[in-house]
Amino acid sequence: MDTRAHAEELLNEFYLCVGARPKHNAVDFRLEKDQCEKVAGQLNNLLAWGTEEEIAEACKTLEPKLHKLKEKLIFEVLKHGV
Repeated sequence: MDTRAHAEELLNEFYLCVGARPKHNAVDFRLEKDQCEKVAGQLNNLLAWGTEEEIAEACKTLEPKLHKLKEKLIFEVLKHGV
């Protein structure tokens, strides 16, 4: 997969998670979201100005954080509903 396309896919997944407003464990979820938000902002800037290597490095940084965020969101929905 193309690096830029992969980066855009990661950003789209992140923006889907940003809208979530959990009622339980909101602080922990917010901290996780803030960590992802920093890297996603960097990645967004790199898509405009960065090299392919910088974009790939940012993707490698964002992927595990985003996975952890999505995992928390899924557990929240499974435990407490929407």
